[in-house]
Amino acid sequence: MLGIDIIEVERIEKNLQNPSFLQKILTDQEIKYVNQFIDKTSHIAGFFCAKEAVMKALEECQNIAFKDIEVLHKDNGKPYVKLFGKALEVYEIKNCKSIEISISQTKTFATAVCVIN
Repeated sequence: MLGIDIIEVERIEKNLQNPSFLQKILTDQEIKYVNQFIDKTSHIAGFFCAKEAVMKALEECQNIAFKDIEVLHKDNGKPYVKLFGKALEVYEIKNCKSIEISISQTKTFATAVCVIN
């Protein structure tokens, strides 16, 4: 199963004017990660895209909360995904075995691709 997403970083920047937006889409671990960067917004946009890509790959965009998907990073910087709640339930029901994610961002765009086997 494949999912992909792209977003203009400017859209995330506008949404960040709402104080509850960040708490709605990112876990505490993800917030801690993005806070280490000067350009937090492009990293937040990358996380947003990664979560959307996972939802699309699971074919459950409307039933999964953003916080049911957590994007973490290995020591070498490679992102990986932990699933919770409805996302984990769907992953298990579909008898999935692995999940891979790739994220890229610039000052203007962020994109992510997810492959689930």
